Amino acid sequence: MNAAALLNLQEIDTALTAVNNRRPRLPELAAHQTAAVALAGHQAKIDEAQAVIDAAQAAIEAAEHAADDITAKRTRLEGQLKTIIAPREAEALMHQIETLNQQRGELDDQELAALDQQAAGEATLAVLLAELPALEAVFAATDAELQRANAELDAEAASLHERRPAAAAELTESELAAFERAKLHFAGVAIARLEGHRCHGCHLDLSPAEMDQVKATPADSVPECPQCGRYLVR
Repeated sequence: MNAAALLNLQEIDTALTAVNNRRPRLPELAAHQTAAVALAGHQAKIDEAQAVIDAAQAAIEAAEHAADDITAKRTRLEGQLKTIIAPREAEALMHQIETLNQQRGELDDQELAALDQQAAGEATLAVLLAELPALEAVFAATDAELQRANAELDAEAASLHERRPAAAAELTESELAAFERAKLHFAGVAIARLEGHRCHGCHLDLSPAEMDQVKATPADSVPECPQCGRYLVR
C-alpha cells in the first residue's frame, strides 16, 4: 500500500473535518449570537412599549366614545327635566342625571389613567428607539465578521476539496476502498503517524514487541497499530 499517499489523503480529510468543526466554535458566531439575542430582546421591549401605548390609546378612545354617549343621554334628560312638572318624575330624571354624572366622572378618571399610561409608554419607547441604532450597528458588525470568518473557512475547505481528487488518485481502487472503510470504522481517522513508539491515532505507546511487529511488516504493506488497529505510517 502507498503509505505516503494514504497519509496525504488522511491529512486532507482531517483538515476538512477540522474546518467543519471550527464553524460552530467560531468566536465570531458567539459574538453574533449574543448581538442577535440583545437585539431581539430590545425589540421585544419596543413591542411591549408600543403595546402599552396602543392599549392606552384604545382605552382613551373607548372612554371618549362612552363619554359622548353619556353626554348625549344627559342632554336629552336635562331637556326632559325642563318640561316635567310632576315632582316625582323630576326627581327620577335628576337621579338618572346624577348617575350619568357619576359614570362620566369614572370615565374621566379612566381616561386620565390611560393618558398617564400612554405618556409613560411613549417615554419608554423614545428611550428604547434611541438605543436601537447602536444595537443594530453591533448586530450588523458581528454579522459582517461572521460572514468574513465563514468565507475564510469556505475558501480553506474549497482548497482542500480541490486537492483531494489528486491525492485519492495516488491510491489504487482497493487501497482507496480500504481507506474509506477504515475511516468509517475509526470515526474519520484511518491513518496515524508513528512517532517514536507512539501511535498518534490512539496516543498510546507501543511495547518493544509491538514495535518489532510493526517493523516486520513487509515494505509493500502498511502496518496496523496493535493498540487501535489504525494504519500506521512511519
